Amino acid sequence: MITERDLDIFKFINKYGKSYIEVLAKTFFTNEQVARNRMNILAKQNLISYWNTGLMKPRRAIVLTADTKAMLENEYEMVPRSTKLNRTTIHHNVMEQIVDFHLSKIGTVERTTVYTHKEKLHHIPDFIFTNESGNKINIEVELTKKSAPRYVKLMQSVSKDNPDAIIYILSSKQKIKAYASIMTKWHKLFFISLDELIKNIEQTGQIKPTPQEQSLFESPI
Repeated sequence: MITERDLDIFKFINKYGKSYIEVLAKTFFTNEQVARNRMNILAKQNLISYWNTGLMKPRRAIVLTADTKAMLENEYEMVPRSTKLNRTTIHHNVMEQIVDFHLSKIGTVERTTVYTHKEKLHHIPDFIFTNESGNKINIEVELTKKSAPRYVKLMQSVSKDNPDAIIYILSSKQKIKAYASIMTKWHKLFFISLDELIKNIEQTGQIKPTPQEQSLFESPI
């Protein structure tokens, strides 16, 4: 039997063309084992299937079967997305999906691509988040620290787009100070770890990122 949550998961997977147990454990389920148990049941019903990523973790990607894509198209008028796997971007994609899911609870998340936004923006962030007050915030999911000169050029481009804020989401709180210290000082820059983002949204309905200046003096513990 397909539940309402299953349908929401199918729609979420279709948005990206694939997802991962590691994503579902931080979005629709309480942990990886619970997510894995449900996905295995859906796989036995030929509603989802697994693709090997070639990585140790995530080891498999979750994709929709042709039957599930047809259901979404016929019953919900959703256009099925094709599935592509790029091993070099999988870990970034995992974080992106988790961030997208949680930010969508408190505002509007616009996925950006070079194709759709190259004529509109000088720098293309991972997402543009619009909160309830109408503020447009650039969201950057950052896994690898760039050089200081690259951040200088990046901020010069972002300043031309003039977002209300830029929030960098990092894999751990311990990394925030290192990122904040290498970037150009700007009052619009904020930082937060993925776990803090999830916790703050679940508990307060707000992101509550740390301003750059404060990040420079905060202990990572």
